Amino acid sequence: MTLTDDHSFGSDPSSAARSSSGGSQGLRQHIYRALPEIDRAEAIVTRLRDSMSLGLLREGDRLPSEVEMAESFGVSPTTVREALSALRSKGLVETRRGRSGGTFVVSLPASSVPMMRQRLEGLSVVQLRDMGDHRSAISAASIQLAATRAVDSDLHAIERLVEAFERADGTHTLARADSRIWLEIAVSAQSRRLLVAQLHLQLESSELLWAPLGSPRSKSSVLPYFGQMMEALHRRDREAAASAVAQRIQDDTFHMIDQKLTLALHEGSKDDNHAR
Repeated sequence: MTLTDDHSFGSDPSSAARSSSGGSQGLRQHIYRALPEIDRAEAIVTRLRDSMSLGLLREGDRLPSEVEMAESFGVSPTTVREALSALRSKGLVETRRGRSGGTFVVSLPASSVPMMRQRLEGLSVVQLRDMGDHRSAISAASIQLAATRAVDSDLHAIERLVEAFERADGTHTLARADSRIWLEIAVSAQSRRLLVAQLHLQLESSELLWAPLGSPRSKSSVLPYFGQMMEALHRRDREAAASAVAQRIQDDTFHMIDQKLTLALHEGSKDDNHAR
């Protein structure tokens, strides 16, 4: 069963069981859904690497067997082996032999600070604003649906992720913990399209938002928004939940634009000093 099936979320929302690695069943089904008609080994590599980047797969997680993944992805075991070989060469997974063996996630992909700086410098203020507008539209729609459709177990799962975010430390850990909250809200909304859109948005924006450039995003400035969002979800208050989301993402957008302008000012100052 995949997120492209009509019954992906089941007739009973409470049936979305949590996996041993902390992810919901809906998200795990998304990771291993059938592949598009492209280079399928590379598509598997991209799917699994992106899932690691977002914290859907974590260090120590054991991947399904080659046969299970071949069936889920709709490919041959040979294609899965080719993809796993590529992931091993990148140092992201390790295959162990024996009764307790299998393929395990041993490292998570992460962009370097220079790469994140280059990405931010390559985006215009208008593009950053548009990214924020897209995030706000998708996230507000997701949380409004979650306020209506989520059951108590869904809300408790989101709360646990907020607690994990509060304990998180370090750029990449914070980025992954933040992304997991938004993705779980999209799962609770029970909308495949919103979940896929949120996945793409988190891959595009999360590392940039938490990049340690200039004045990094503050965890303490974000936590009150999550508190407001959870209070609204428990009250089933769609408008209050959407308002908290809009304010949080507006602050995120202002932060990234400020980071970009600060970097540009710093580079301009260096050029002026060099010219003198």
